[in-house]
Amino acid sequence: MRENSGRWSVRVTGATATATLLLGLATTASPAGAPAAVDLAAPTKATISATAPGTAAAGSAVSAVKAHSRTARAGTRTTARWIGSLNVTNEAAVNSAYWSLYATKQSSLVQWLGGSLPLCLPGLTSLFSNGQTLTSLNFVRSLAGLAPVAFSPSLNASAQLAALIMAANNGLDHHPTSAWRCWTRTGATAASKSNLALAWPSLASGEIIDLYMDDRGSTNTAAGHRRWILNPFSTVMGSGSTRTSNALTVIGPSSAARPNPAWIGWPSAGYFPNKMEPGGRWSLSSGLKSVSFARASVAVFLGTHRFKVHKFAVEGGYAQPTIVWQMPASFPKTGDYRVVVSGIHRAGMRKALKVAYTVRLFTPSH
Repeated sequence: MRENSGRWSVRVTGATATATLLLGLATTASPAGAPAAVDLAAPTKATISATAPGTAAAGSAVSAVKAHSRTARAGTRTTARWIGSLNVTNEAAVNSAYWSLYATKQSSLVQWLGGSLPLCLPGLTSLFSNGQTLTSLNFVRSLAGLAPVAFSPSLNASAQLAALIMAANNGLDHHPTSAWRCWTRTGATAASKSNLALAWPSLASGEIIDLYMDDRGSTNTAAGHRRWILNPFSTVMGSGSTRTSNALTVIGPSSAARPNPAWIGWPSAGYFPNKMEPGGRWSLSSGLKSVSFARASVAVFLGTHRFKVHKFAVEGGYAQPTIVWQMPASFPKTGDYRVVVSGIHRAGMRKALKVAYTVRLFTPSH
């Protein structure tokens, strides 16, 4: 388990101030196209930091998320992309899917039915809201060439109890104790297997996936939420939400027979909507557990210009082996970016591997 305290960061966009608080190896984002600035404390021993909604400036939004660390089943063979995934070589196809499956879900507030924090009633997330979250999740997976996952009623129900605990305590912990308000054993168990998020004053159904995919913050260098979302072997997840919290159960049923591309970048190779660009926090994951990025290096080019990027220390424990790097500030958000990752080592092989792919950032039109 990796947890830490959070710190404040404020970004002003036009006349709107957005304050963001994150906890753990975490991330936040506001709806597509308006990313919030994020700062984090270093991931050390387990701690809890909670901030009441009332501390935010009037009209501001406050978000907090936490990723869970545990080694996932990694795979010993790779395959082609899932046969039903998006054709990322076709800009029109990606553009259309972005608007129909992702962008429209970013501002739809979670519908929390029958729940109460004072009475510790978990209620339930409406089928409509959970459907929007699932659609957003599977759009992300499709961009990366991965097969879709389903939500199960039982995992949704236990995740709902975990979300209730987080909302009732205005805090995040993968292992809440019985001293926490609205604690239940089932909810606490679900929290240990879930990405966790808080957002004030409200949370949108599709925004949940944006929160987990951006993985921003000075100490959030493992991109833990993103790696769980992009776990090729996942088959079933669960989601529970209140108006301000979400628990996305990412450690659940899996299958080694699922499509498992050799390499998964984020932003993914091919055409990629720049509204989803994760604030320069880019990553590449391997489909094989035997791969190590510890000595790998990253080069990113736009035309003949090579960008200076910062490679973060490689961390295990979050789904697939992954290398994460930070692009420079204010790099152009359109264009064909050539990414070259070299010095990749695979157990049993003397010669280092090199991977090259192109990310075609474009502005979605509607």
